[in-house]
Amino acid sequence: MFLPYIEEDFMLKVSKLAETKLKDALDNYSKPVQGVRAIAEAKSPFQVSYGLSFVDEDSIKEDDLIIESGEIKVYIHADQEKYFKGVTLDFEDGLKGSGFKFADIPRVPEEFKGTLAEKIVKVIDEEINPGIASHGGFVSLIDIKGKDVIIQMGGGCQGCGMANVTLKDGIEVALRNAIPEIGGIYDVTDHADGKNPYYK
Repeated sequence: MFLPYIEEDFMLKVSKLAETKLKDALDNYSKPVQGVRAIAEAKSPFQVSYGLSFVDEDSIKEDDLIIESGEIKVYIHADQEKYFKGVTLDFEDGLKGSGFKFADIPRVPEEFKGTLAEKIVKVIDEEINPGIASHGGFVSLIDIKGKDVIIQMGGGCQGCGMANVTLKDGIEVALRNAIPEIGGIYDVTDHADGKNPYYK
């Protein structure tokens, strides 16, 4: 049997609480497992979904990266390494429920540092989202094509009857005032699927 590559100082961190909860889950799992796999699925460089799955011996890959935290082994596909830099695997236990979560996820991928993308994320985080938070809404950067910006609305902005006004008079104005060099601004939100729009 091969030995997977073990990264000693890998960037993913596992909190003590998450470590304890993972050990409990592994000890109580019905089948023998080697650890858990941290998974990152990127819809775009700015929209990454994270998850966990159990790892049995047959699913270990030769080039897997392994983080050892106490008695826990966390496996990561080698081609997903970049998505875990600076990220923490934690466990949340609160009134809204409990479960594992990935925290400290970088807002701007490393390869976009110092670029147009970093400027856009800064405007969204510091100007746009605080302004629409009172409506329960938020905006996310989905992708950049050349100088064109692709965004998505969520929360109270998804399906909102005033979404087009928010885009034209709020989001677009804020972005163009701060970053004159940007091109088109495109909203790819599925407003028909809005669950709780602020204005109907």
